[in-house]
Amino acid sequence: MKTQVGIIGAGPAGLLLGRILQSHGIDAVVLERRSRDYVLKRIRAGVLEQGTVDTLRQYGVAERLDREGLPHTDMKLFWKGERHSIPMTGEGGRRMTTYGQNKIVEDLVLRREADGLPLIFDAEVKAIEGVTDRPVIHYAVNGEPQVLECDFVAGCDGFWGVSRRHIPDADAHSFEKVFPFSWFGLLAEAKTSTETRGFCHSERGLAVSSSRGPDVSRLYLQVPPDFDMASMSDDQIWDELSLRLANQYGKTLNRGPIIDKAVVRLRGFICEKMVHGRLALAGDACHTVPPSGAKGLNLAVGDVRLLSEAIFSLLRENDDRKLARYTELALQRIWPTVHWSCTMSDVFHIFPGQTAFDTRRQYEVLNFWAYDEIGQKVFRENMLGRPLPQY
Repeated sequence: MKTQVGIIGAGPAGLLLGRILQSHGIDAVVLERRSRDYVLKRIRAGVLEQGTVDTLRQYGVAERLDREGLPHTDMKLFWKGERHSIPMTGEGGRRMTTYGQNKIVEDLVLRREADGLPLIFDAEVKAIEGVTDRPVIHYAVNGEPQVLECDFVAGCDGFWGVSRRHIPDADAHSFEKVFPFSWFGLLAEAKTSTETRGFCHSERGLAVSSSRGPDVSRLYLQVPPDFDMASMSDDQIWDELSLRLANQYGKTLNRGPIIDKAVVRLRGFICEKMVHGRLALAGDACHTVPPSGAKGLNLAVGDVRLLSEAIFSLLRENDDRKLARYTELALQRIWPTVHWSCTMSDVFHIFPGQTAFDTRRQYEVLNFWAYDEIGQKVFRENMLGRPLPQY
């Protein structure tokens, strides 16, 4: 099989890149190692920056988002028995919108399938050859070897994907911080109370409450890095959430059936070598953010916007100048965004061996964000997201 662009990974980055390239008249094949059912049911975060919402609208995949998305007018922070609300509307009416990443993936998959464009699930990529000239992707479907010849390869296959391994010296250009805890993520059929929605710093560890719809809550608990989900019953989970999020503030959590559970290790990771020949990385393949900043999906959308321009110039105009600048421009947004997400993790979590002095330092940052006008602006602008650099 032959195409212009081979896209490895059918997450938001790969699917959106395929959609943007389609609008420019560039053919692409999307390869995904997981099954269609797995991809559609995979639960991830879903807090969208204005730029992400605008991009999805621009490329015609925001009909359900506009109908079901929940706008954020404020962000609530809890600590030491105090509860503060920070306004979250920026210049020009910029705001954040809650809309599950799994819904974005479903919207993009259904649109691609409706347009009759190639999207191959259960496709495990084995190797990429000819990256500097004429790329060839070797993959297998149900154990049967397949070959995809293309003019360009976009590696959108996540932190554990194969694409980065085909970038020479990628490890030498990579930076990583692994945090000494995980997040226990929960999806529950329970209406999210506006009085308990937000980020909570607790002596028992971080807790987060957010909404995924009128009657669905997304909740997180800080847990040890090797946490076993089976070690807590659902009642014990709700009791722990109440201790951290509600009881000390005189509030009550709405409880309901827990329909999904997952444990995620927190890390910050950046690979500064994002291009080699005719292979480029985007999304989690070249950067990972702790979920405390809700930035992973938004960074991926920014990457894809920049990369699609570079691919268009290369394949349509035989001009590689934008591709040569892709990494530089993407990193202008990646580094400060990963830094912010790590800062959120530093402030809200309890670290092993944490002292009273360490906790008071965390309180000082929280006080700055909540009480100081400049601090509120710093928090708001970082949460709303940085503008996309331009070529």
